[in-house]
Amino acid sequence: MLKTIVELVQAQGHLVLATCAPDDTGCAPHASLMAYCPSPDGREFWLATLTATRKYANLTANPRASLLLDDRTNGKPSLALIVEAELSAFAGVLSEVAARRALLERHPELEDLLALDGALVLRLVGLRYQILNGLTEVFVWSPAEKP
Repeated sequence: MLKTIVELVQAQGHLVLATCAPDDTGCAPHASLMAYCPSPDGREFWLATLTATRKYANLTANPRASLLLDDRTNGKPSLALIVEAELSAFAGVLSEVAARRALLERHPELEDLLALDGALVLRLVGLRYQILNGLTEVFVWSPAEKP
């Protein structure tokens, strides 16, 4: 099933990013449809955003997020993947530049966005993966666990 997870992550181009930050009522959830580029092993997700967005404000207040991907065709997904992820800094400038380049190669339409003041590439690291195959088959994996 790990191979299926990596294949799904590599095959898709968009995901739903769900963030949540504390507010007067406890938490204000926010969902965004995002273009992304995965790392080759599928454990990192690189996304472009502006610092003036609600998603960025939420992530800086609470670095945990949920990602949703599926293999929807004709309106019917057979696989759905939920990834619990955490915003993490890039290891250095070179890794950030490489992620930006990979994201732009996969999504050249993001070039104008990334040229704006306040634009940056986010690095979300997958902590726990839950894949649903059909309606009842569920597999859960954490990269910290041995496959």
